[in-house]
Amino acid sequence: AKQRKGIKENLQSNAEDIDLALVNSDFTNVQEVNDILRLDIDTRIEKAAVKAFKEEMHVAKNDLKKLERKAEGKQFDEKAFAELSEIIEEQKSLISDIKEKIGAINQEIKSLKAKLEEKVKLKKEIDFFENRAYNLNTLSKLFKANGFVNFISSVYLQNLVNQANSRFLKLTRQQLKLELADDNSFKVIDYLNSGRVRHIKTLSGGQTFQASLSLALALAESVQKQINSKQNFFFLDEGFGTLDKKSLQIVFDTLKSLRKENRVVGVISHLEDLQQEIDVYIKTVKDPEKGSLVEKSWD
Repeated sequence: AKQRKGIKENLQSNAEDIDLALVNSDFTNVQEVNDILRLDIDTRIEKAAVKAFKEEMHVAKNDLKKLERKAEGKQFDEKAFAELSEIIEEQKSLISDIKEKIGAINQEIKSLKAKLEEKVKLKKEIDFFENRAYNLNTLSKLFKANGFVNFISSVYLQNLVNQANSRFLKLTRQQLKLELADDNSFKVIDYLNSGRVRHIKTLSGGQTFQASLSLALALAESVQKQINSKQNFFFLDEGFGTLDKKSLQIVFDTLKSLRKENRVVGVISHLEDLQQEIDVYIKTVKDPEKGSLVEKSWD
């Protein structure tokens, strides 16, 4: 009986402790505690979760303290907040309008690009047909009267000038160049005078000889190619009598340069200065009794 009384007192004391604990806890009755105790809880997981929660709470508290320090001495102005909110909404509306305008502009740009591509395409077609019309008009003019003959002659003469210039430039040390005018007359480009165009008659005697020789050789080479001839012989008949000594020296140098081209040149002249420059020659002399006699320079 004494033992039962002691047990009863212990139970009574435990019941009082439980009731006190319930009052100081979030539980309403003992059944809730029993339900929780019956749960299969992994204490390690729960401890880890509690630890993580405490760490997050600690961070949150620190953040809250920082925000409180920033907000210290400041008050929330509801009117200013409302005005700022209104401004933000207006800006959002303005941005939306701008985006719509940008979309419309991009669409217009796309349309203009397509039109520009079409314009370029049409421009190419127009250029093609204008060029064709020009060519047809040119052909129409060529076949009137002597137009075609004159055209072919101009082309042929231009080719001769181009071929002659390859030699004339070398002879004049890159100083002079022949050019053909629209009326097929000859002009000269003077590179020592800033590339200005001069009349052919302004050339000195020696330069005129060089130009004539270059054209004559170009013509001879053209004929030689047309008839497929291997002959490389060329005759010069006079043309030196009006030249001064400087011009004659240019003539001598020019004729000597032809030897490098493996070209045989025959010169007909009465000038003693020119005769002295030629090693192989045939000379005619007038004998009072026998008349004209031929002398040769070789045995």
